[in-house]
Amino acid sequence: MKNRFYILILVILVCSCNTSSTDNHSQHSELKVQKEDSLIKPESILKSLMTSSSNIEPSKDVILDGISFTIVLNEMGDTTHWSTTDLKFKTLEGYNVGTNWDKIPIELKKSMGHMAGWGYFIKLNSGWQLGFCEGKSCTDTEPKEGSIVKWIFKRND
Repeated sequence: MKNRFYILILVILVCSCNTSSTDNHSQHSELKVQKEDSLIKPESILKSLMTSSSNIEPSKDVILDGISFTIVLNEMGDTTHWSTTDLKFKTLEGYNVGTNWDKIPIELKKSMGHMAGWGYFIKLNSGWQLGFCEGKSCTDTEPKEGSIVKWIFKRND
């Protein structure tokens, strides 16, 4: 199980990294993909995404406004999880993948949560969450000076 976790994390990082541009774009609209939308067909889902420390779900890569996302759909075709490591994506609050821990206000740091073996996360007012992975298990230590946002996600809890 532990090896599968490390392989999954490695695959996610290798497959979804996009460092070709640092042009910043904000997503200002609510993002939703429905079953009848031509952007994704549930039967074409070919990969999996670790959406929590105990949950791996079928997922699909999509590109919206030039930004790469990995999404998870429920049985109704509604998007239940969005995730991105694309450097071009910027939250409404101005954070993106690569944002340094030192740039995050103390009040947000105090609200940080974590899930053993999955990572640390900070929920933003926009509904997006900043993800931090520290050490081999992603929760070896809390984020600190020099830590950066590794991924940004939004999910329906």
